[in-house]
Amino acid sequence: MQKIIIYGNGKIAKIIYQFIKKEYEVVAFTVENDYLKEDFIEGLPVVSFENIEKEYDTNKHKMIIAVGYVQMNNIREQKYLEAKKKGYEFINYIHPSVEMHDNIKIGKNNVILDHVTIQPYVNIGNSNFIWSNAVIAHGCALGDTNWITSGVVISGDTTVKSKCFLGVNATIGHNIILDNENFIGANTLVTKNTNEKEVFISKDGEKFRLDSHRFLQFAGV
Repeated sequence: MQKIIIYGNGKIAKIIYQFIKKEYEVVAFTVENDYLKEDFIEGLPVVSFENIEKEYDTNKHKMIIAVGYVQMNNIREQKYLEAKKKGYEFINYIHPSVEMHDNIKIGKNNVILDHVTIQPYVNIGNSNFIWSNAVIAHGCALGDTNWITSGVVISGDTTVKSKCFLGVNATIGHNIILDNENFIGANTLVTKNTNEKEVFISKDGEKFRLDSHRFLQFAGV
């Protein structure tokens, strides 16, 4: 089994560990000295990122960056570039439930979780997180370091550039372009091209005037 180091020591790193340990030999977690909070996670050592290449040979170990969308994904991008500069190669973690057509192009350091649908002729860059049950339709192009949460639908022939955040159940229309660092809130529909660093948020559901029991009586249920 390929030996893997996970960059990160937070919730995301621990979740990713639970997925990848079934297919890879995870040997350590790593973060900078300033963020070392514990010596072990899941029985594995947490080691200093500053000197990790001296302890874990870059020819024998690969890495995956498992941090969230802090600072619109800039931290994840920065750590990927720093680890790459140290000489590490990266894995893609793709859950076994995901069908990868032979015409899909994909970079490095991507995480694609269970039951994601990726249709033919999709291009995916580096360091993207795609959470469970998302749909990336035919002909789409994803740049680098995007965070795509569960239930997102990206319609056909759409481009999502880099470092975007797409909230739960967001829907992106057909044949449009989401520019860099867009924040798309949960349940939000976007149907037109966007500009850099724009934010789109839909209103929350409104509380109905009746309680649940009276509402069911009103609805005849």
